[in-house]
Amino acid sequence: MRHARRHGNAGHEFGGSGEDSFVAVVVTKLTGALLFILLLTMVIMALLPKAVDLPTSDGAAPPDPAQALTITTPGTLTEAIAGRPYVLALAASGGHGPRTWSLDGPLPDGLSLDPASGRIEGTPSRGTPKPAELVVRVSDSSTQATQETRLLIYQSDKPLSTPAWWKPGIPPVPWRAWLEQGFGFLVLWLVHAVGMNALGSLQRWSLGGVAADPQATETDLQGALRRFTTYRWAVRLASLSATLALGTWLWQHHA
Repeated sequence: MRHARRHGNAGHEFGGSGEDSFVAVVVTKLTGALLFILLLTMVIMALLPKAVDLPTSDGAAPPDPAQALTITTPGTLTEAIAGRPYVLALAASGGHGPRTWSLDGPLPDGLSLDPASGRIEGTPSRGTPKPAELVVRVSDSSTQATQETRLLIYQSDKPLSTPAWWKPGIPPVPWRAWLEQGFGFLVLWLVHAVGMNALGSLQRWSLGGVAADPQATETDLQGALRRFTTYRWAVRLASLSATLALGTWLWQHHA
């Protein structure tokens, strides 16, 4: 601190310290040196080759984990319904070159796999009580990937129906459900009864015509009787054949 007189007024004036100036100079130089070292380090790191860019011993670049062959199809495949067309394309990512697909474990009946495209397609013939356990495999020119998966086939409970095209207002007739419940035998019996009744009416009308003819003989009468007897046996055989066919169909369906 020193005394000073300016414009006729006396006062105290605080002067700068040499120690403070020295500290400021040192801090400035250290900051500059640190910035220079940081800049030099960044330049060196930029010039050094990365480890992934270094060639291997055989001259080939190491494989990129991001490009590894991987199956991306979910572990549970989309469910199929028996009797309906089914198409599913297996998917994978990564790898090099064309892919070849295969399956370990039998596919349900009616389905097949295309090894080149990885498409599972076809029409399953029947449902599966539990999901089919499969192992999906895909390979390219150098690697292979596997994944366990499951496929369930539902058995459709919708009966086979015939649309009533002659009367659009009437809903379709569930023929399959009726046959499975045994109504087919009742229908056959009704058709047989109606046919035999119609033959009896035709026989009475025919015999009445023969009896009214004055030139008719006993041979004509016997011939008409034999003819209608043949008709009756034809109706009986047709009814019996239809009954046997329906019974066989029901036995095979519930077997």
